[in-house]
Amino acid sequence: MGSSDEVLQEQTILVVEDAESIRKLVCAMLSHDGYRCLEASDGAEALKVAARADKLHLVITDVVMPQMGGPELARHLAVMRPEVRILFMSGYTDDPLVHRVEKMSTIFLPKPFTAAALTNKVRKSLEEPWTGLPETARV
Repeated sequence: MGSSDEVLQEQTILVVEDAESIRKLVCAMLSHDGYRCLEASDGAEALKVAARADKLHLVITDVVMPQMGGPELARHLAVMRPEVRILFMSGYTDDPLVHRVEKMSTIFLPKPFTAAALTNKVRKSLEEPWTGLPETARV
């Protein structure tokens, strides 16, 4: 195993998605690529998982979820773990909240997506310098 693979396997990603089948599929794709994957079904559960995690490099969260959506979760995480990168995903194209997040194309992944699109967006999210959430994420 090369050194880039070793670094990859040390990276932990939390997938926050209320649809279990999508959450499991995303985690399977990420695990196949060598990432360690944690799961949460909503924002409240994600905060508990994030608080317990030793390492957390990236949170991939659905924008629209019951109880606590992605943007609210991201605001909490920005305080709790400001170093953690956020990647939003959504398939709702008519939701005004999604439109606002969608404009931040560097941290948005539209659903449905391919494994290659997911891998590409995750790598970019982890490799590019993280400056925190853009101000427009305050929705």
